[in-house]
Amino acid sequence: QGKSKQMERNKNELDAAVREKSTMEAEMVEMRQQLETLQRSLNENRREKEVLQHERDEQRRENEALRQALNEERREKANITQQKAQLQREFHQQQREKTALEQQVDNLRETALQANDRHVQELEQRLAASTAATEEIRQMLRRSEEVRSIPSRDVQVTENKLGKGSYGEVRIAYWQGCPVAVKMLYEALAGSL
Repeated sequence: QGKSKQMERNKNELDAAVREKSTMEAEMVEMRQQLETLQRSLNENRREKEVLQHERDEQRRENEALRQALNEERREKANITQQKAQLQREFHQQQREKTALEQQVDNLRETALQANDRHVQELEQRLAASTAATEEIRQMLRRSEEVRSIPSRDVQVTENKLGKGSYGEVRIAYWQGCPVAVKMLYEALAGSL
């Protein structure tokens, strides 16, 4: 009876061990399945990581290209800004030169007008003097036509000379209060007459 109990216990322990073994085998199968699932998931994660890395590299290349393009645009913008500033300086310089030239032209025009006015006034004065002299000569001619011979005592001769020639000199004289021209012969010629 003691052996029977012992055998019963051994059988129970054996059954428990078999059950435990079956349970462990089932757990191992499940763990293998989980491991395979984890391995597939890890492989999938690796592929996704590689894809993400590839996309990240592609994004970096695109960002670098964009950065280079942006730097190029900045350089071009800086060049355009410099050119614009240079053109503005040249424009302002040309404006100043134009203003200076316009001022010079205005000054020259004003100077020319003033000189022209002075010349016109001078010509008008000469014309007036010439007209007066012509009128005086006409009066003298009219008087000389009326009087053929004038006694020298009636003529007051001045020292003012109008001109001279080979026979004598012409002086201003006054006859009856009027200015006249008198030709005075040189003494040598006067003595021979």
